[in-house]
Amino acid sequence: MMDDNPIRILFVFAWLVVGGEETEVRLLARKLDPRRYRIDVVACFRKPGMPDQTLRQLEALGIDVDCLPYELSFEDTVDYLADKIPCYDIVVSCQNVADIYPALDKLRWRPPLIEHGGLVDEALAGPKHFTSRYVGVCRSIRDAAASRMPGREQDALEIPSMVDLAEFRPGARTRMRAELGLSADGLLVGWVGRLDAKKRVEDFVEAAALVHVRMPAVRFVVVGGPDAFMPDYAVTLRRLAAERGLSGALTFLGDRADVPALLSAMDIFVWLSRGEGMPHVIAEAGAAGLPVIATADNGAMQQIEHGVSGIFVAHESPVEVAAAIERLAGDPMLRARLGRALRDKVQATYAAGVVAPQWQALFEDVLRERRAASSPSLFASFLQGGFECSTHKRRTGQRLDLLAATGHDEHAGADFAQLAALGIRTVRNGMRWHLIEGSPGRYAWSSLLPMLRAAQAHRVQVIWDLMHYGWPNDLDIWSPAFVDRFARFARASAKMVRDGTDDPSFYCPVNEISFHAWAGGDVAYFNPFARGRGLELKVQLARAAIAAMHEILAVDPRARFVHCEPAINIVADAQRQHRRAEAEGARLAQFQAFDMIAGRIWPQLGGEEKLLDIVGLNYYVDNQWLFEGPKIASQHARYKPFRSFLTEAYARYGRPLLVSETGTEGDARAAWFSMIVAEVEAARTAGVPVEGVCLYPIIDHVGWDDGRDCPSGLLSRQWANGRRELHAPLAAAIERWRQSHDRSSRNATGAA
Repeated sequence: MMDDNPIRILFVFAWLVVGGEETEVRLLARKLDPRRYRIDVVACFRKPGMPDQTLRQLEALGIDVDCLPYELSFEDTVDYLADKIPCYDIVVSCQNVADIYPALDKLRWRPPLIEHGGLVDEALAGPKHFTSRYVGVCRSIRDAAASRMPGREQDALEIPSMVDLAEFRPGARTRMRAELGLSADGLLVGWVGRLDAKKRVEDFVEAAALVHVRMPAVRFVVVGGPDAFMPDYAVTLRRLAAERGLSGALTFLGDRADVPALLSAMDIFVWLSRGEGMPHVIAEAGAAGLPVIATADNGAMQQIEHGVSGIFVAHESPVEVAAAIERLAGDPMLRARLGRALRDKVQATYAAGVVAPQWQALFEDVLRERRAASSPSLFASFLQGGFECSTHKRRTGQRLDLLAATGHDEHAGADFAQLAALGIRTVRNGMRWHLIEGSPGRYAWSSLLPMLRAAQAHRVQVIWDLMHYGWPNDLDIWSPAFVDRFARFARASAKMVRDGTDDPSFYCPVNEISFHAWAGGDVAYFNPFARGRGLELKVQLARAAIAAMHEILAVDPRARFVHCEPAINIVADAQRQHRRAEAEGARLAQFQAFDMIAGRIWPQLGGEEKLLDIVGLNYYVDNQWLFEGPKIASQHARYKPFRSFLTEAYARYGRPLLVSETGTEGDARAAWFSMIVAEVEAARTAGVPVEGVCLYPIIDHVGWDDGRDCPSGLLSRQWANGRRELHAPLAAAIERWRQSHDRSSRNATGAA
């Protein structure tokens, strides 16, 4: 099946400056098919003085550049990355990012990690056990990385930095030389790069001074701004140029975004670094057809063949550099021959059309190596049905009872039989606490027993919701008595279920703690109709769920628990990126209930990791929105594919997952189902153990607020000839999925 969602790739930078790795990402974003690949960037650190040129260029390409870590400590950046990374299919770490391995170490599931190195020191640094591939831009860097990857040296690769030849237009020469104040026949010698001491720019200045004495008409230009880690170096260079009498002959242009045009204006290019990787700017100079004078340093020795496509000079030898400049200045034919040869080398080896496919092949390779999740085995059926069982109160005081409104309480046997015939043998159903415990401590099971017996008769497995937004009329949810009463109710219910079935029992203790806390505790949408008490209600509900689980396990140690919470995505609007931290805080609040149950936060509630048994995610069409703004749909740039919710939850908790509620209304039902199962299959292929998908509600239900008919189920509320009518398009989509799923299962079994 063709995947409609692009492969999501996160490039993680230590910082964003003007450099080869930043250029590589920019060109990849331009050259890769956006229908197949989506690139996002996160930068972890910013030092005052760092240019924002790369940031602006990436954003202009539509790349989401996340700079929120600039405001965070190292520890908080690690946590932030641990939250962000699982939402991507591939992560590429550049510049030996110190935060990346601590972040990965926090995760139970990790996407493939590709490290990209532009220096030998980077390749030799840090662990490599999470690294699927290490990409060095030249042979020496690749070899250094391989030395740190014993037994899998082949996972260290060489992919050179790329150049987009289309950016280098000869026609720009006249205009740019006029802008620089050069005559048509004046000679311009240039240097381009960040003003970093290892690039030995002082040797260029000293050589310029020597040439200037003998050839005063030659002009020199330095393109590039200060390195933020050594700003004084730029000051030193300017002072040196002035001391050598170059004030009228050498110009410092600072950072420029029009480097290709500037290179077209030059006649000779000089690069004199020591300890670089593969200088991207040499390839750019070659793309401009320039003769290059360079030191024989790492990757430069692969780029240039001495005397054929450039001239090598000794390190720290301005005299030799000056002699090479003078030689080229006096020999236009030699300049042209060297420039043509280097351009041919660039076209064959470093052009984007050559390099981008190497990245594409790498991305596809690491994705193919992922180990898929084992076949689902937790539930009686992978496809499940959920019977809407809400029992909350409207503001008018009217209590809802959706099991009664849909008629399921009276027709449970027929409903179970119809679903079982469709291959749906696991369902979510509800206990109506307010009916069972009419007075404190006194239980009447008449509302439960028909459903319990019907499930047993038709061999249907039930996940029982103990509290789906409703509780007895006499009980104050804010009181300590609420927790005690609920725990006793859970214990009594577990005894009934244990005695009514031979199979292990499944429970959802409290449905959607997070949504209930918001709806009932923050915005007074339904009971208990409070405002500003959402966290308090969330804590109370988590405490009740924990107490209930302990009581259930006391009478039925085999019991399993599904914790069902909304899976949401909240993002800042592109025009309000200053709200990004607030949006992320709101998004992360969705995990608080899980974290309380697991004892990760509020440990005084009694939570334990073992209680977070099965993580249930409820996902609907309106579960993604802008912070303090409208809902967003799949066409929005910040929309997350559903698989990302699954990978994130599994990476965070390492527990089996259930899509515990999903569905939509009307004619979109079939398409929605097909999208969900495709996304689930993508997550399972990536190694995420999704154990089932629950269509919710399985019967068309009644609107909470107005009692309207909500055509959202596989089954209608109407009866005909002892059956409910099927929604034919959804039924057909289910059958297509089932046939495809069965074929895939047979193929997997045959391959095994």
